Amino acid sequence: MLERNVEYRGENTAIEILDTGETWSYAEFDSKVNRLANGLRDRGIREGDRVPIVLYNTAEYPLSVFACYKIGAVPVPLNYMLTRADFEQIIGELGAAALIYDARDSEDIEAAARAVSRTPRLIEANGESAREETFQDVLESGSTDSPPQLPTNEGRLCYMLYTSGTTGQPKGVAFTQETAHHRIQEAYSAQGFITQKTVGLQLSPFFHAGGMGAMINPTLCAGGTILLAEDWGPEMAPAVIDEHNVTYVVTVPTVAKRLAEQDDIDDYDLSSIEAMQCMGAPLSKSLASDLIEKVTPNIYNSYGSTETLYDLMLRPDDLPEHAGKTGRPNPDKQVRVIEFEQNEEFDPDDRAEVEEVGRLITKGEGIMDYYFDNNDATEEVFTEGWFYTDDLAIKDEQGYVSVTGRADGMILSGGELVSPAEVEEALETHERVDGAIVVGESDEEWGERVKAFVTGEDLTEAELETYCKNREDLANYKRPKQYEIVESIERTATGKKQRFKYE
Repeated sequence: MLERNVEYRGENTAIEILDTGETWSYAEFDSKVNRLANGLRDRGIREGDRVPIVLYNTAEYPLSVFACYKIGAVPVPLNYMLTRADFEQIIGELGAAALIYDARDSEDIEAAARAVSRTPRLIEANGESAREETFQDVLESGSTDSPPQLPTNEGRLCYMLYTSGTTGQPKGVAFTQETAHHRIQEAYSAQGFITQKTVGLQLSPFFHAGGMGAMINPTLCAGGTILLAEDWGPEMAPAVIDEHNVTYVVTVPTVAKRLAEQDDIDDYDLSSIEAMQCMGAPLSKSLASDLIEKVTPNIYNSYGSTETLYDLMLRPDDLPEHAGKTGRPNPDKQVRVIEFEQNEEFDPDDRAEVEEVGRLITKGEGIMDYYFDNNDATEEVFTEGWFYTDDLAIKDEQGYVSVTGRADGMILSGGELVSPAEVEEALETHERVDGAIVVGESDEEWGERVKAFVTGEDLTEAELETYCKNREDLANYKRPKQYEIVESIERTATGKKQRFKYE
């Protein structure tokens, strides 16, 4: 698809780097992709090799992704907020052949890479004096010729993403060539506004499913333009949207709220926006109304996951009236709410009654193929082609589905999943903590805030906050935003925590 765009619209802008004002046409972008791909190939990177990418929203990101595609290597975007222990686990699990990472994360990533049995080739980007080989070295060493064409293979692993499982351990989500193609088509059909005239701005990290699935792959394959900004915060967005006639914005409700609250937002013309895609959490009615009034009436609020991309969506005609609900199924998906009881299995045909809480399941050609190197986890989530989400939901008489909670107890905060068990385990390593229960507390800005109830002798909230902040195995976004010291933790007769009593 990239090479088609080079042939038919090679002079069209593919990438515009806002930090430098640099613009790359499709021909120029493809030439750079070829150079990086050949540079990687000259260093022994081959078809099927996994290449973790730990980068910010910079030009190196789409270059790395498409360079891997060119030679059949597998790009694996990773969350740069992960801990050193998380990086070590993932790099080792992947058997990574190379690792492309930003210099500001070099200490943790290089230490993690050297701790695994097979140290990958380390390629550092955006560093002034890299201890390892630099991204620019690899890029400049490669030929501009297109690498040797790979034979068509729809079953070839195309790219991977990582998500948190119910235990808090990251899981690799694998997509074949065929599935990756369907995810691009799903992005087109679900939204209908990604074309060669699209000007896209991502106001969230590229490592999310929305980065690859909603922006990078569909926009560059359609022939549109992506604006890149390392500092993609809401403060810069109004001016950028106005100046560059942005048509497509991908973000999360937390950032969207901050955008709408900008004091000078009325000073800018935002009428070019054809779609503002809010992913990761439901919009409240008040936030939807604010966005419609202050930013654009073209608001889309989508529900999905790393594994499934788009399942349900609220569209402009649904908002703000149905804000808070999750939406109706997208064209390429079947969605059901089935009967649910903890630890019991149900047939996908055992549908829950209208307004009855059940488990949300979905089916479509863009759903992941498997969890990498984890057959047991893969088998657990698929039944007769249906993907069993960990979300509980209800369907109303009008066919709108509303997610009501997590079957696995996970917390969704600011678009990131947090395992309560993982945070509780970290807190309980404190020598004076006797027990902890962690829950998600409803929050207008974050969707849910991580809150910890802790019992122990002579504890203070400040002490607990410092303790969690200093733990290298607990990523910042997983740390509780609020602590409450309690006399005891509610448990069953067998000693199991009764988390539901604190929710």
